[in-house]
Amino acid sequence: MSGKISFIIAAGVTLFAWGCDNDKSSSDSEAQISDEQALQEMFLEDTDLEAPDVWQEDEDDGGGLDEAIDPLGWWRVGLRSNTRVTVVFEGDSVAWITRVRTLNGDFRLLMEVTDTSRVTIDKSMHNELVRRARAVRIGDGDRPRENWRIVAVTPEVMRSVDPDPLTHTIENVQVVASDGSVIADISDPLHTWLNRETLPRVEAGTELTMFVTMAAGESPVVGVLHPRVHREGRHPRVRLHDDGVAPDVLAGDGIFSASFYAGDRLGPHFAGVDMIDYDTIFDSEGPYDAIGWGVPYGVVPPAQ
Repeated sequence: MSGKISFIIAAGVTLFAWGCDNDKSSSDSEAQISDEQALQEMFLEDTDLEAPDVWQEDEDDGGGLDEAIDPLGWWRVGLRSNTRVTVVFEGDSVAWITRVRTLNGDFRLLMEVTDTSRVTIDKSMHNELVRRARAVRIGDGDRPRENWRIVAVTPEVMRSVDPDPLTHTIENVQVVASDGSVIADISDPLHTWLNRETLPRVEAGTELTMFVTMAAGESPVVGVLHPRVHREGRHPRVRLHDDGVAPDVLAGDGIFSASFYAGDRLGPHFAGVDMIDYDTIFDSEGPYDAIGWGVPYGVVPPAQ
């Protein structure tokens, strides 16, 4: 399915507006900034886009999965910081925004827990997190922030970068609801534009299954799904399998799968698929090597 770009709004999926804060009132000083600066600020301050943090776990959570794994757990310990936000204008009415962040630090493995201590291994970790947005002009006033609105976004891409290797490729991510409807089918995330006002949503409590297709012939990976179903507290992490056991269809075909239930918290969410090189977790000398996609989805109240 390489090269395929699609986002499918399935029959029966509820639609609702994904609001944004782009039209907040501005102070007089904001009239002095350029359109480019206004769009950069709007993107970074947009809580729907930037609040979810799929990849960085709370260090105190232990990094565990919902099933046994040796080592006992793992998590990312690092500093997520802005690197750059670029804006490219198409005429005077459309702007394309690209946000690149870094997440550098350590990939920490929890090896042993005793009554008095924990034994861990830290591996140097360097990541790049990329997401794009499209904005349109809605006015020509003196305050640039009030003249633009972000109307579409892409999924987020996380990948290890130099000096860490990147040896894996995700070819496709598909999200399927329990009734068989396809919620998302993405093969080129940074060129898959999702309209903010008409994103497909699922009802709270709906079972969703993620299918992740990896490029053939690459070394083994450990696949993990981050549903991010809660606003606070420990977030579940679910192992993605390619073992032929439901919901997986065929063992060893390079398509990993796992299911989760949409939580009760309404509004936008990002479900991250995190594909980590086998040696990163199971070889103490193996370098950090990972790739992931963060797919937006949303939750609405159950039908009455």
